[in-house]
Amino acid sequence: MHKNQFTQIFSLILFSFLALMFIRLTLYNFYTEDFADLSTAEFYASLLMGFRVDMITIFTFSSVFVLTLIFIKKPKYRAIIALFWAAILNIIFVISFSDVLYYDYIHRHISNEIFHLGDDMDIIIGMAFGSMFFYTLGAFVLSAVFLYSVFRFFSHSPKEFISSKKLAIFSLITILIMFIGIRNNFGGKSFGSSDAYAVNKVSSGNLALNGFFTIYRTAKKTANHKLMNLEDAIEISKEALKTPNAPFIDEEYPLLRKYPFKDVEKYNVVIVLLESFGAEHVDGFTHYKELNVTPYLKKLSEEGLKFTNFYSNGYRSIFGITSIFTGITIPAGAQYLGKGLELSTLSYLGGVAKENGYQTLSMQASNERSYRVDAVSAISGFDEYYGAEAMPDVEVVDAGREPLTGTYDFNMLDFYHKKLNTLKEPFLGFAFTSTTHSDFHLPSAKFERYPHDLQNYNGALNAYIYTDDAIRRFMEGVKSEPWFDRTIFIFTSDHGSGDALNPIARKYRPDDKPKAAIEHFRIPLIIYAPKIFEPQEIETLGGHNDIFPTIVDMLGLKAEIATMGSSLFDKDIDERFVYFYAGNLIGLITNSGYIKYNFKDIVENNAEDETILDEMKRLLFAIDTAEAGLLDKNRWAK
Repeated sequence: MHKNQFTQIFSLILFSFLALMFIRLTLYNFYTEDFADLSTAEFYASLLMGFRVDMITIFTFSSVFVLTLIFIKKPKYRAIIALFWAAILNIIFVISFSDVLYYDYIHRHISNEIFHLGDDMDIIIGMAFGSMFFYTLGAFVLSAVFLYSVFRFFSHSPKEFISSKKLAIFSLITILIMFIGIRNNFGGKSFGSSDAYAVNKVSSGNLALNGFFTIYRTAKKTANHKLMNLEDAIEISKEALKTPNAPFIDEEYPLLRKYPFKDVEKYNVVIVLLESFGAEHVDGFTHYKELNVTPYLKKLSEEGLKFTNFYSNGYRSIFGITSIFTGITIPAGAQYLGKGLELSTLSYLGGVAKENGYQTLSMQASNERSYRVDAVSAISGFDEYYGAEAMPDVEVVDAGREPLTGTYDFNMLDFYHKKLNTLKEPFLGFAFTSTTHSDFHLPSAKFERYPHDLQNYNGALNAYIYTDDAIRRFMEGVKSEPWFDRTIFIFTSDHGSGDALNPIARKYRPDDKPKAAIEHFRIPLIIYAPKIFEPQEIETLGGHNDIFPTIVDMLGLKAEIATMGSSLFDKDIDERFVYFYAGNLIGLITNSGYIKYNFKDIVENNAEDETILDEMKRLLFAIDTAEAGLLDKNRWAK
């Protein structure tokens, strides 16, 4: 029995702090490599910053309950109020721990993208009751125990119930502590995500923040994209993008460029977007020891144009799809394509292809509505779209191994092959795989070279083996088609995937050393057309935004488009860059290095000196300001 109502309330608050700190230390122990750059002093400074983050989180969502419980005396009512309080705290705990598991996929905390996860609900449910089942079960059991314990705890009256003048004084002190704890900043703006960096390192912010804090702080947040004067930003961006081969043509739409018609053969284009194929894991592209999981892709890369310095524009599939279809990076805090970005006039790959006489086709191996690719494809000018529901099961599947969501990659690729056969040339096709998305369900044990797991690195490696073989079968099939020699195949990935040197992966690469964190953004790009291009390894820097203008340039299409990228074949581009977005960060990769910015400080970079750092920062600020500003004013494209 507690001394008074204040000590009773304090006990639950103390428990909440301990629970969130335990979750933070779990994050640290699960992903130790991500925090290896923190010194001992920086580690403890980040934990202290994390205590401040937890204080804001707990006090913000507890203050009403605390102030109510100070004055309510009857145990029955106190227990009911405390139960509601515990339910809120339990949501905070569950989301924060779920964020620790989600961290494995993107190596940062989840933010407002959680509000878009309804588009992937079939995948999420499959994981929750698949590879994550014991976590799900544990969450239900621990939640029930916690809620019951709090109800029982507050059902008992404290020894003394403070009242009268003493209650007024204690209440004022409590209100003051709550106010200071929530604001956590004595000057200027209240404490935000960008303030959680005890030192200017991404690892410090990731250790200090908790998943619930990053979600609710970005729920309605729009980033400050006015990093410099808009007109100055436009001029700097134009200077970086300028080329005589695609001149700017309209002052009202300053980044709109004209690609002239070229009297060349209009080849077919077949795009295959690979789910979670980070270059660090892909044979022929990895800078680590090869694991022989993608031998066929390696073969294609050696027989085609192999781009080894190519990066994704973000961490999520829809970000990559948006960039390929439109040539832009989603501005931090903005809605993606299919959820509001299309309210600004954009240039669309499918639309440009259709205007130049192409038939267009889009599909994905996930369910039809997953990632809203059905709506995105229609907006982007694709004539036909198909999801997994339309695809016959042709893959040989062992008993009990039917896919739980979507369909296996070869089912889609076989369907892709047959649909391409029905199109009139020239055509442009887009297909997005799914088997390499966790959970890693595979059709047969023959692909499980590593000890199979539905969620961890071994499962991912086996999934790579399967999808690589599915691509082999697809390509061997289309080679017999009359349109094959007139077709350019493009293979790339939606985003990177995990860590090539996580504890499981280290067993296979014991002598390799960690690379810079930007390696998690590097992805493969293969342009394969043996009758059109001679094999070549190309080190030209590029990213998702460059694919759209590259296709336009490569095919000689007539187009007036605005993209935050340029043709990878344009030798007149002086200053190549990749502009990316990752939760509460934006970043830039150039031939001089890379930087990451959290809208307050540069939190990671590998610039050789301050001059180069200042140049990259200036270009990043210009690109971010220009893109966001022109989209906001609907001056991006006609």
